[in-house]
Amino acid sequence: MRIQEDFVVRDELNRKLWGPDSKLLPEVREKIIQICAAFEQYIEAPIQILDIQIVGSNAGYNYTDTSDLDVHIMANFEVLGKEDAILKAYYDAKKSQFNKETDITIKGIPVELYVQDVRSTTVSNGIYSVCDNEWVKEPKPIKSATKHNTEKEVEKWVTKINQVLSSGDYDEINRTISSLYLMRTNSIAVDGETGKGNQIFKDIRSLGYLKKLKDALLKSMSRELSLESLSKGQLVNSDLD
Repeated sequence: MRIQEDFVVRDELNRKLWGPDSKLLPEVREKIIQICAAFEQYIEAPIQILDIQIVGSNAGYNYTDTSDLDVHIMANFEVLGKEDAILKAYYDAKKSQFNKETDITIKGIPVELYVQDVRSTTVSNGIYSVCDNEWVKEPKPIKSATKHNTEKEVEKWVTKINQVLSSGDYDEINRTISSLYLMRTNSIAVDGETGKGNQIFKDIRSLGYLKKLKDALLKSMSRELSLESLSKGQLVNSDLD
């Protein structure tokens, strides 16, 4: 299996997004704010946005041509009086639908939205506040990157993902996506952006399997909702008879 995405060490930030003063380019900042405002309207549910933050590879020196622009909407779950897990599941479902339906890019870079509870911790080399237009955590240039041989691990993941995709089971697909992101988060927490788990995640994403999982999740969700609607329709018809 050919791994497509290597860990890259850059000597400057992505100039498609950042100016020579390391500030977010004004047109990029304005567009991100517009996207988040559109998402706030899209979800049709209460949300208290405290900040919008850019994290991940494009907030540092290890971005590649396939790196997303990770935009985290920082919200206060506690004030809504709902269980965190329920809110997270709802917001995750809505952002997945939004990302799928809108297919947003900025200067050719795919924008990936997340909703994050302000009480949780973000692990990233750099964190930029779009609202304050300044770095929360300014990234440090990476002097060297550890090259990992991830081929065997990726092959195992691909086999598992193909099985899950064949099943079409919503819960299995959702668990697989969550496992991938958890692997990445834990890897970055321990070894930073150069961690092996993060590299495996990037390889799987580069090969297109993360997108396949997300597409399958939305398809499965739509199918379940359609079946539920059909069941309710039959129930109504039987009552009329």
